[in-house]
Amino acid sequence: MTVEGEIDATNSRALATYVEGQVAGTRRLVIDLRLVDFFGTAGFAALHYINVICSRNGIDWQVRCGRQVRRLLAICDSAQELPLEKPRSVLDEVRASAGDRQLLISGNN
Repeated sequence: MTVEGEIDATNSRALATYVEGQVAGTRRLVIDLRLVDFFGTAGFAALHYINVICSRNGIDWQVRCGRQVRRLLAICDSAQELPLEKPRSVLDEVRASAGDRQLLISGNN
């Protein structure tokens, strides 16, 4: 599942509810947040809720995230309870935004 744009107090509950509705019968879930430009503390609450849902249903899950999300999770999830995937791309660690990724994917037009 890929999420892009902003995750904040206005939409974090909708994200968690959407994921909850989609995981029935699923054994594995990957939430890709690498295209998220802004990730507020409400986003952390949504991920925590998703973690509870996945634990209750025996779903193995991971979060793919870029620098914006990792920065907030380093503060809010200092115990590292959320299952973060290790960075797979240099873009996950550098100061690239979703717009930068789109340019790289489209051939720098």
